[in-house]
Amino acid sequence: MANNLPICDPIRTKAIMNRYLGFAKKNLGQNFLISLSKINDILDAADIKADDQVLEIGPGIGSLTEQMLLRGAKVLAYEIDQDLPEILHNELPQKIGDKHLDDVFKLVMKDVLKADFATDIGDFFNLTKPVKVVANLPYYITTPIIFALAKSDLDFESLTLMMQKEVADRLAANSGNKDYGPLTIFVQTKFSVKLAVQVDRTNFNPSPKVDSSVVVLKPLVEKFNLGDEKHFEHVIKMCFSQRRKTLNNNLKPLVKDKQERSDLIASLDLPDKVRPEQVTIEQFITLANKLK
Repeated sequence: MANNLPICDPIRTKAIMNRYLGFAKKNLGQNFLISLSKINDILDAADIKADDQVLEIGPGIGSLTEQMLLRGAKVLAYEIDQDLPEILHNELPQKIGDKHLDDVFKLVMKDVLKADFATDIGDFFNLTKPVKVVANLPYYITTPIIFALAKSDLDFESLTLMMQKEVADRLAANSGNKDYGPLTIFVQTKFSVKLAVQVDRTNFNPSPKVDSSVVVLKPLVEKFNLGDEKHFEHVIKMCFSQRRKTLNNNLKPLVKDKQERSDLIASLDLPDKVRPEQVTIEQFITLANKLK
């Protein structure tokens, strides 16, 4: 009976875990979605439709994967848990319409942080078409994955990422907000950010200790001119090195003279006591260029 249910159904999820795993692995941040309505909300936010090319990170037991395949998408998934290939092979539908599972699903057993996307997906996706990313990100590695995706050369149409609500709030924050910081700035210089779906902890098995949010990132049409990107990132990290201190104080390692720092801040039309979270992205770009 359980096999007639979607993988994300609580009864089927529990049956799969009992048969193959016994328990989810906390060290890999495994929390499996058990709500079909929430999965549909996520896939609607990602605008997953027939013939889409989707890169999935951490398919788990296939809760999201199954529904994307049923919508007609072609899915390539990165996974590191050696126990999961058997589950995905056995539990995902073997036929989707007139296509076999192997025609529309490829599993790459590799850490996505070590991925060579062009090599990994080149024989499965059409690289002249854009790729959508969909992922239920493990909390412990969310930020490194976002950085890796943002810095890759792959042509992404969008990234629809589920993460800890606290991190999602940081991505979407505006200057002047307590959540605004280096991660906000790094992401918003490359992507538009939309908070799309709230996912309560009760929608997972096992249930995590925090709630989640789904964020949709889309590459900016008009890019920011950051100049030397490594220099820009270094300046931002220094400016936020001690959040409770003023921008003037945090700039000490970069500009020794106090008056020079004050003049620099004044040139940005900012008060001398301004804190880093009150500075806009455009002002940070100007600051980095002046420090260069």
